[in-house]
Amino acid sequence: MRFVRSLLSALMLGIFAAPALAAPSYTVTTLNTGQYDQWRLIDNAGTLYGSSNWRTAFHAGGSTTVVHVSTSPFPTGGITAISNAGHMASYEYWTTIGDIVNARGYLTVNGVTTDLGSFGPDSYGGDTFTHGVNNAGTVVGSSSTNLRLPGGDPHYPRFASHAYVYSDNKMKDLGTLGGIHSSASGINAAGTIVGTAENANRQDRAFIYQNGRMTDLGGFSGGSSLASGINDAGLIIGQSARDNNGYVKSAFVYANGAMTDLGWGAQRSSNAVDINELGQIIGYGADANGQERGFIYQNGQLLQLDKAVDPLDNWIIKTTYSINDNGLILADACKLDVCGTVLLSPVPEPETFAMLLAGLGLLGFCARRRSRTVANAKQ
Repeated sequence: MRFVRSLLSALMLGIFAAPALAAPSYTVTTLNTGQYDQWRLIDNAGTLYGSSNWRTAFHAGGSTTVVHVSTSPFPTGGITAISNAGHMASYEYWTTIGDIVNARGYLTVNGVTTDLGSFGPDSYGGDTFTHGVNNAGTVVGSSSTNLRLPGGDPHYPRFASHAYVYSDNKMKDLGTLGGIHSSASGINAAGTIVGTAENANRQDRAFIYQNGRMTDLGGFSGGSSLASGINDAGLIIGQSARDNNGYVKSAFVYANGAMTDLGWGAQRSSNAVDINELGQIIGYGADANGQERGFIYQNGQLLQLDKAVDPLDNWIIKTTYSINDNGLILADACKLDVCGTVLLSPVPEPETFAMLLAGLGLLGFCARRRSRTVANAKQ
């Protein structure tokens, strides 16, 4: 019994002395992969996705791989969405002989790339952009339609863009909320889609699309809103204006039919940009001087990220981009007026959390064993 009590004491001291359980903290690693690299996504293996020298690319194991997905010899593009099953959704654009910019969306899996096509006429671009993909390889985004808009240069006509879902080699138009434009930003494992669409009053509103129907998620005080992502638990993130003027917009999470302000501050704009399967949300907001500051929201609490790193390092965490299921965060940061993309790693590392949880389990086991021992002694 003395051994059990000693073990319990050691575990209790080790667990409750861990400051990271009270408030998360992070180490900062600069990503010096290339001067013209722009990494915007990170998967659970730590692979970075985005662009290198303005070309579609990913970075893993210290090496950058350029993925040329279009037929253009000189495209500009990037990877915009990934799945845990290895799907990469991307886009590339280029200027044709007639000075028309053509943008196309692509899906790549196991080294095979598919052109998603477009709703609109190829003679005028027929632009398609990708914004989300799930483990089934279903892609969502926005694509130009055949609906020509009034005004503009007659040689460069404009067309309405609609949200789409692409699966089984077919692109489906999701429509709008009564307005002209829409765009899908995310899709989860169940096939639930979120995005932004104009209503009949030409106001942008966050939407959810499921069972063949697009539904307006509303907004704070009736203001405009947009949805930027959804996880497999159905939690939706985005941004909504505090009033009809739209001067101040607040980051939100939408769950169980309710839109909750993440709490950055009612007088300063903020936006939620990514959510992982643990429900951790990252975003950024304006400080008192109008400068961007990154944040993480978890367990109902919002934390400014540059307050969660060593203050002696003088890091200012600015725009956030992506968070994986291990809690690694991809963001832009500045130190002594030198800025670049960084990786924020939680402290303790996930392995340490696992050890702490194992310790809690052992506590329970020891307590149960002691209870049985005492009960047997009384018989």
